[in-house]
Amino acid sequence: MVTPLDVEILDSQPGLIEVEDYVTIRYRIVGVKAARVGEGYEITALIDVGARFSKQPQQVVGLCGDNVPYRPASFKLVELAHAVVRVDGRVFDVYIEPMAVMIADGFITATGEPCVAIHTAIGWITK
Repeated sequence: MVTPLDVEILDSQPGLIEVEDYVTIRYRIVGVKAARVGEGYEITALIDVGARFSKQPQQVVGLCGDNVPYRPASFKLVELAHAVVRVDGRVFDVYIEPMAVMIADGFITATGEPCVAIHTAIGWITK
């Protein structure tokens, strides 16, 4: 039976992604959930994503929204997001790695950030 467990985040370090030559993404682990599954654990994480322009866009055509077209973007992982958590008396290192990055050219958020989306994978080891 799957049993939800309490999680304590002991430490968290943000990740950093450089997208093409004009956007920087900082992503951080803001929440972790865990469950006992048989003799092992299932761990999931919630991340917060923020982006900034390294160079200002040529033209802004609108705000991010449901019908905004995103395109795949090349990226370089500068720093992997990492957290140390305590679950069920054990300590885990949790890592979040981006697998794909998308960007909506010409679109920004209401706070002036570029419209980006990232797909990630999660991994963990027991200390």
